[in-house]
Amino acid sequence: MVQPDDALKESAAATLHVTALCDSEAFETLRGEWEALLERAPRATAFQCPDWLATSWRLSHGRQAIQLLSVRDDAGEMVGIMPLRYQHYGRWPWRLRVLRWLGQDKTGLTETLGPVFAAGYETAAMRAVLTYLGRGAREWDILELPRTPEPLALMFRDWTQEMGYKVMDFAAASRLYIHLAADWSSLQRTLSKNLRSNLARCRNRLDREGHVVSFSMLADPEAIVAALPRFFELHRMRSEAAEMKQHNDYFPTQANRDFVVEMARILAPRQRLLLAQMEVDGAVVATQLLLFQSQTMSAYYSGFDPQWRQYSVMTLLTRACVEYAIARGMSWVDLTEGSRSQAKRQWGNEELMSYHVLIARPPLLTVLAARALLKWYATRARRDVRPSSKGSDS
Repeated sequence: MVQPDDALKESAAATLHVTALCDSEAFETLRGEWEALLERAPRATAFQCPDWLATSWRLSHGRQAIQLLSVRDDAGEMVGIMPLRYQHYGRWPWRLRVLRWLGQDKTGLTETLGPVFAAGYETAAMRAVLTYLGRGAREWDILELPRTPEPLALMFRDWTQEMGYKVMDFAAASRLYIHLAADWSSLQRTLSKNLRSNLARCRNRLDREGHVVSFSMLADPEAIVAALPRFFELHRMRSEAAEMKQHNDYFPTQANRDFVVEMARILAPRQRLLLAQMEVDGAVVATQLLLFQSQTMSAYYSGFDPQWRQYSVMTLLTRACVEYAIARGMSWVDLTEGSRSQAKRQWGNEELMSYHVLIARPPLLTVLAARALLKWYATRARRDVRPSSKGSDS
């Protein structure tokens, strides 16, 4: 049964309008409306805010063209935004134009990709965007869009059949969330017996052995910046740890480290980025970056000293972060991708699927190029290890 509010939304969404902004000033032009839209979008994350994407684009691929597709109703109110970027290969007549998500790059620093739609407008806004992309099909050859949420990926699939395009890949991935309870005690009762035992056993062991344990949530921008070198060190130590599941170091370059420093200075003053730390005997042994948007806290990259693995220090720090999220009134903890990690699965109580969408327009040369791109991704996937340690002792 259609509720009155839903009927109004469907009526208002019947004639949505899509416009494209393609210059670097677009982030600032849309900032106010974009931030308001994030407040209306279910489970929006800080990775989708204009500051994050503008900084990522400037530092990672600022010379490439952007296309911010804003979706508005008849009253001119923004009900959706799809941030995209162009990447061109070769020259005419052998030019290949690939349209990707903004924030999608080899650094792996942006965890949430894709559009932002106001609640109730997801289907209508996506249809409006697809119509726009179809009309402008001469401007692109390939759509290469990983981590597309399942409902939108299915809409892409139907659209490609209607348009006569070629869908090359729909490889599935998953994203784990903790749907938070009103308090820690209520949430704790939903956790597995094994996790509850581990939390108590490891903390008790630290206390029995006489260790002084403390947890802190750094909120001051300069305090966070001052603590980031230790964060980078612990992240690297975990990635290099022997006899543990391999994880990538996502901060091997100064550019990646500079990005996090800049985001700390931009987001921390608005309490949208914090650095959680666990100290044992006065030394930081585990650390976790936290990002906040509306009702969602995202557990970003982390690190810990492998010498303290036997005490499950990352698990203990995750508990402190979850308790902080509850106290702050969050509804969700976004554990990001990495469903293969048992450390994440023991916390997550909801899983959402996403797909790697790869669409090629005719002619044959474009389809062949898309197949080559798909083969390259498959080869890289076998070679690389997707990190699952954003809060993992494994």
